[in-house]
Amino acid sequence: MEVQILTKEIIKPSSPTPSDLRRFNISLLDQLATAGYVPVILFFANADGAPPFEERSARLKKSLTETLTQFYPLAGRPRENSHIECNDDGAEYVEARANCVLSDFLKDPTPELLTHFLPIKTEAPEAADGGRMFLVQVTLFECGGMAMGISFSHKLVDASSISVILKSWSAAVRGSNTAAAAFLQASLVPPPEGIPIAVPPADLGGKVKCKSRRLVFNAQKIADLKSNAASETVPNPTRVEAVTALIWKCVMKAATQKTTSFSNPPNLTVMSQTVNLRKRLTPPSPEYSIGNLVGNFVTNPIPPGEKDLKGLVELLRDGIREFNKNGINRYEGNDCFMKIMEGLQQSGSLFMRDDVAFYISSSWSRFGLYELDFGWGKPVWVSIGSNMFLNFVVLMDTKDGEGIEGWVTLKEDEMASFEHDNELLAFASKNPSILI
Repeated sequence: MEVQILTKEIIKPSSPTPSDLRRFNISLLDQLATAGYVPVILFFANADGAPPFEERSARLKKSLTETLTQFYPLAGRPRENSHIECNDDGAEYVEARANCVLSDFLKDPTPELLTHFLPIKTEAPEAADGGRMFLVQVTLFECGGMAMGISFSHKLVDASSISVILKSWSAAVRGSNTAAAAFLQASLVPPPEGIPIAVPPADLGGKVKCKSRRLVFNAQKIADLKSNAASETVPNPTRVEAVTALIWKCVMKAATQKTTSFSNPPNLTVMSQTVNLRKRLTPPSPEYSIGNLVGNFVTNPIPPGEKDLKGLVELLRDGIREFNKNGINRYEGNDCFMKIMEGLQQSGSLFMRDDVAFYISSSWSRFGLYELDFGWGKPVWVSIGSNMFLNFVVLMDTKDGEGIEGWVTLKEDEMASFEHDNELLAFASKNPSILI
């Protein structure tokens, strides 16, 4: 498969940003967000009655000017990891063409090929300082199907923000109105005055060779997995808990079974789980808030192999209970900076240790990305386009809303063991075809 770039242009807001909104101070959570772009790719079949590609692209560009006015920081540039200069520089918009039909591509959508549908590399460092906040690439397939690859600077958005922005953009294409965006103000989780926060690296694991793999758990397999993971302590695990625990168990096996001369097997392992703060804050923040409104909890360290599937689920459940009871307090009050930094120092000490296998999991479940409709039908597949952050797990809904699609990134030698794990493959399909 080859993707040819046809055009590149800059889309600017339909109305200039008022002078009093030209500087948007980002919150402490935005400052601490990993440098890089958050990607999402929407694939659309050429449905009956769909407009020609040129018309679809023209509608997207016109409505994007309106969307950029509503979400005005997206048209600006990040500066010094402290603020966004809302200068109406605009978003980059790319048109491209793929030399294949969509259905053939979706038979084997490998991570390496998916990168061709994104306008910029996920780990591009300019996302943190000076780069564009919002980039789009629309790619036409020979059959008339289309891919929309969107890259958002992580200095402004999390997964929930992406859902809000794309829902608003799709509504604008159809001529509908949506609720006004509520931007996360720096005053909610304020950074310290006069203390610059260094930009976190895009590469979370150092310059190591890693691979991403896509796994799909259908509804029946998840039901079976939840049954196996249930215990007296957690009689009804969630879908995310059960799948996360299984992946965690299998990546630990891979880390201890690998045979390389470069590192020793880990003595301890932990799982860090991201948590949406919107409903948990006091008072709650609106669901359509834009910003990195996410926290995290880190499970208690354990030796690899010490816990079975049930025990790992219990650790995850203990982690979220503790977070809801006490962890949320870190993000509230005038001393939130000190409390957040203390928590980061504790988890960071584990993250930096060579003898600790530190994994991070993020759930994109229930954000409604498969319900997006730009006027030519809902997407047949939604993907993050893989990720190159070491020991990172991203969980997304399947199209039916009942299954889970997981992206896992590990060192190359550990992935070679993980992707052939029989316990994993009893519940997951490895990169299955996507049927239209």
